[in-house]
Amino acid sequence: MNEPVVSLFLELLRSAIWNRSADEDLFRHVGSTVWEEVISLAESQRVNALLYDGIMTLPTALRPGKKEVYTLFLQAEAIEKLNKGLNDELGNLAMEYGKIGCPFVLLKGQVNAILYPRPEHRAPGDIDLFLYRKGDYEKANEWAKKKGCRIDAENIHHQSYEINGIHVENHKNICYFGIRKYDGLLEEKVQEIIRNHRFIELEIDSLKVSVLPVEFNAFFLFYHLFHHFIHLGVGVRQFCDWVLFMHTHSPQMDKEALTGLARQFDLLNAMEVFASAAVRYLGADPGVFPFTTDTEGKFVDVVMDDVLRGGNFGFSTFRNKSFRGKWDAKWHRFTYSVARTKKISGIAPRHINPLPVTKITTNLKLLFKK
Repeated sequence: MNEPVVSLFLELLRSAIWNRSADEDLFRHVGSTVWEEVISLAESQRVNALLYDGIMTLPTALRPGKKEVYTLFLQAEAIEKLNKGLNDELGNLAMEYGKIGCPFVLLKGQVNAILYPRPEHRAPGDIDLFLYRKGDYEKANEWAKKKGCRIDAENIHHQSYEINGIHVENHKNICYFGIRKYDGLLEEKVQEIIRNHRFIELEIDSLKVSVLPVEFNAFFLFYHLFHHFIHLGVGVRQFCDWVLFMHTHSPQMDKEALTGLARQFDLLNAMEVFASAAVRYLGADPGVFPFTTDTEGKFVDVVMDDVLRGGNFGFSTFRNKSFRGKWDAKWHRFTYSVARTKKISGIAPRHINPLPVTKITTNLKLLFKK
């Protein structure tokens, strides 16, 4: 990628997530063409509002043109409205699910937004609800059907639907490895949390919601970004989510418990690689991680280059591709994922090397479930 563009983009991103002024010296001779590329990179990563926050720390003379700044302002305003709508709908769902006796645990999303200096400027995604009691997953899905919501095809671990323009996922499992050993271990860990009711209460816009315990949430957020990374790619937004979670919760986190989880799931090396990339490229404090970071490590540049090239969830890779249908698109994504495994397998071989078989098995399960 264009190194000057990447450097400017990352500096503005660091400015936004760490709530500090951007380094003015880097922007003294930036022309309109370079600014266009910086803004385009932010759009592909869905961090437009964060870029706007970073730009606004610069003196007026060092900012892009008025038209570009105003466009970013409007995009930031739109993201603020989306966040408000998502939070409002979350409140509605808490009330409705309460009526039918379905308590839930909120995963990712707005749990991550509150970690940012300006939570309203994190681009929102879905509302992910973990229905942890027996029978509640089916009950919540039935509620959505009775409401007349548009229901999507059921995934391996969740059922999604649209309500008032918001995408909601009812989860029967918090995530899915597709590898029996890790799925069994995950189920043990989750059931232990449920039995001892170790969920934490969090407040979002005056709404109290249950979330995963700190150490397990740190592990889960990492696995979520790593899962997308090894399949098609993951964006800088999810990377920032995990880094900010570690930064915010490091003081009260049981570091040994987190590293223990990472070891049990054979993801400690992967976590160390991403943490090292976070220190080198996102300006993270190495002290928030429960292990030594190596910014010159073998895979540090590989990870960040892949994150920046792939865009949000790796979608930039397929931006100009056209497919003959759903299965043609699936085949293209499959061959792309398999080709990537050779480059990244050393990061977590026990998760990445079985990927081709895992993807085929998962798709067959979904096919025969219909």
